[in-house]
Amino acid sequence: MALRDHGNRGGMLLSAHWALTSFATVFLVARLYVKMTFKKGLWWDDWILIGGWTACITVCILTTFLVKEFGLGKHSYDLVIPPGTVTRFFLMLDSRATVTLTAISFTKTAFAVSLLRLTTEKTKAFVWFLIISLNISMAVSAMIPWIQCKPLSARWNPDPNVKDACWAPQVGTKVWIATGAQSAAYDFILAVLPWTFLYSITLKNKEKVGILVAMSMGAVAGAVGIVKCVKLPLLGAGDSYDEVDLFVWDIAESTVTIMAACIPTLRVFLREKTSSSPSNERTTRLSQFSLSFRSANRNRRMFDSQDIEVIRESCISKDEEGSGASQDGGSGKATGSGNGSGKPTVGQEKSG
Repeated sequence: MALRDHGNRGGMLLSAHWALTSFATVFLVARLYVKMTFKKGLWWDDWILIGGWTACITVCILTTFLVKEFGLGKHSYDLVIPPGTVTRFFLMLDSRATVTLTAISFTKTAFAVSLLRLTTEKTKAFVWFLIISLNISMAVSAMIPWIQCKPLSARWNPDPNVKDACWAPQVGTKVWIATGAQSAAYDFILAVLPWTFLYSITLKNKEKVGILVAMSMGAVAGAVGIVKCVKLPLLGAGDSYDEVDLFVWDIAESTVTIMAACIPTLRVFLREKTSSSPSNERTTRLSQFSLSFRSANRNRRMFDSQDIEVIRESCISKDEEGSGASQDGGSGKATGSGNGSGKPTVGQEKSG
């Protein structure tokens, strides 16, 4: 008779959860610090991202309780579920699933909402379609643990006299795989989308690619989502020990999305700190460039205010080029979009 394995992956499960959430916390705090430092305030994408981060913390807390109290991470035959606590175990496990999907939905929505300020007309409508359809799918998936059995208690206390009280386990798994595939596909779409309307801005290729790459980091979250879909068949396969990989990848998807959503803002901050131009000159150039850019692209109205990260990034690059040109010309005129008085020359920008 073969000896049973009594391995325990609970420690690894908790380490992965809290480490990933800690990294996401650092990125989010840095993003909020940059927003406050530049006195830009918080927009909807920031608040939604904070909501997603809160859900990640909740997932970590629930997972910690499941590991410490019931031995999650062990083989199913080694789980410690004392009599009278079965209901508590399943409620916490199902709550973790629901909150995990909420975290994924919030973080990906925040990433998409940030693009709404950079898009117009058909592109903006398309982003709204992605946001609404993703949240509908996630909402349905999040409700599955609570609607798959009638009554709910049949999930952990089935009545032998009642048949078909619960869905077949494969039903919920297939829905989650479909939702996960949709989510991963949307990540890649949102990563490519900025290239369709930002590539035409007037910048050095190095700076332009830097901006676009920073705004396309959501593709990493898409890759994580694909791995999670591959691991989803482990759910309900019969051994909780094997499900640990899935639990790690589902928290990774939301935390990686938080980090990806923060990278464009942090890149601006690092670019600002490493630039040699005085901050007051950068602020003046920002205002001039923003006005000229919106005038030249009046039909698109790509940017609705001068606090967009991409404009600031572009302004810094133009400031460095402009300061060099001013020294060569010696006329004191601001290059790019200014005249001798330092005011933006909207007409020249438009005609040029």
